Amino acid sequence: MSKASKKLGKLNIELEKKIYSKPSEGALDPNYFIKAKMKNDTWHLAKIIDCRPAKDLDPKKKKNDYSYEYYVHYENFNRRMDEWVTRSRIEPLKILIEEENTKKKRKTEEKKHENNVDDEHEGKQYFFLQYKPL
Repeated sequence: MSKASKKLGKLNIELEKKIYSKPSEGALDPNYFIKAKMKNDTWHLAKIIDCRPAKDLDPKKKKNDYSYEYYVHYENFNRRMDEWVTRSRIEPLKILIEEENTKKKRKTEEKKHENNVDDEHEGKQYFFLQYKPL
């Protein structure tokens, strides 16, 4: 899996780049949010989970983003609402997806930076007591 580097303040965070389960030449980028139209004709923020060739795909034609159906997860909705949608029900956005584990990693890195904690000794805290004879 390839990684992309993103600078956040003084910290350098590695973002995992999402890829599809099968090679999908010309498909929409799953690393960006989209607006997708639900069955009830309302538009919601969503993530692309996977893609598959459209049912009416002509194998002789060059593939583009309309050659696929996309499995989407609607943000702030239960996973039971995830569904396959055609490209006509998708509006691409230019908002990069930052995964939750990356956000958690960033917070951990910020805490380490604030407390000057070494990576080697993460989780280990030493307290030194000064011994004074009575």
